[in-house]
Amino acid sequence: AQKLPYYSSYGRTRLAIHALCTSHYLDLVITFIICINVITMSLEHYSQPQSLETALKYCNYFFTSTFVIEASLKLVAFGFRRFFKDRWNQLDLAIVLLSVMGITLEEIEINASLPINPTIIRIMRVLRIARVLKLLKMATGMRALLDTVVQALPQVGNLGLLFMLLFFIYAALGVELFGELVCNADYPCEGMSRHATFENFGMAFLTLFQVSTGDNWNGIMKDTLRECPPDRPGTDYGCHAGLQFISPLYFVSFVLTAQFVLINVVVAVLMKHLDDSNKEAQEDAEMDAEIELELAQGGLCCMMGGIGAIAGATGGAAAGAGIGGAPSGATAAETVRGPSSGVKAPLRDGGGGSSAHEGHTHPRCRLYSPSQ
Repeated sequence: AQKLPYYSSYGRTRLAIHALCTSHYLDLVITFIICINVITMSLEHYSQPQSLETALKYCNYFFTSTFVIEASLKLVAFGFRRFFKDRWNQLDLAIVLLSVMGITLEEIEINASLPINPTIIRIMRVLRIARVLKLLKMATGMRALLDTVVQALPQVGNLGLLFMLLFFIYAALGVELFGELVCNADYPCEGMSRHATFENFGMAFLTLFQVSTGDNWNGIMKDTLRECPPDRPGTDYGCHAGLQFISPLYFVSFVLTAQFVLINVVVAVLMKHLDDSNKEAQEDAEMDAEIELELAQGGLCCMMGGIGAIAGATGGAAAGAGIGGAPSGATAAETVRGPSSGVKAPLRDGGGGSSAHEGHTHPRCRLYSPSQ
């Protein structure tokens, strides 16, 4: 019997920590703790009582300590190289460092040891929301979607440049067409306001972004459908002749292009990458199944070939006693009798595991190393 390898106390401890870190139950416990942490963070509100603030403070200490212990155990179990190779582990470590830094700054502010800007404390408290991202690590399907989005970012970036070009053209055209339109008591507006206007390029760009989301774009279009009144002194109206024909073409073409064409193209790109990822995963699973089947069949036929080789060697040794031409250094299992007469040259399998007779050789019988 083969003896089990001897491990030192450190090795046994590290094996136990590795088994703990790779356990599914640890993921469930961490997921439950993250959910409780999300609930406690949602309880914070303005003018909260001192008792609730103290309770939330100690809850934050508990959750931060739990995440620190988790990161430390994974560092010991996986080692630095394997730990930092996974990006999700890098995210966990960044969240832990931000949490510890936030607690340190809060304690410094309470003790008044160093002058700390309160804005930095608020920012560190807001960054605790990043703990919710740890839930993505537990959800396999959501991680697959996120990986698909990351892989599709180059093509989505090209579509984003196309969006920018479309917005630039329509914003410049909108300033020329609707830049002089005003909204006042005499000429009220339904959609245009000081936050949605075409007075300059920046505001026109923001207004088109509002139109692309579908937020009251028909009201903005109605405000541009103005008839130019006869010239009157002291009238601040501002319009161009023919806006009743140009404005519908302008807004309808922009809405159709932005909402129903380009956005759907982005969705189509993401769906294509998701479909490709699913196909690759399915092909990998089929390939793994074929490799396992090949290994199983190869091991079975090689075992049967070894049994046939032993049987052939036993029978050949008995028959070789009556053959005078057999070489003394070769066994009868290593010689093959020709169809006419005599003995052919010895045939050696080179690996010692093949059958002596050609009829016992199986085309699928291969020897695999442990790495294969």
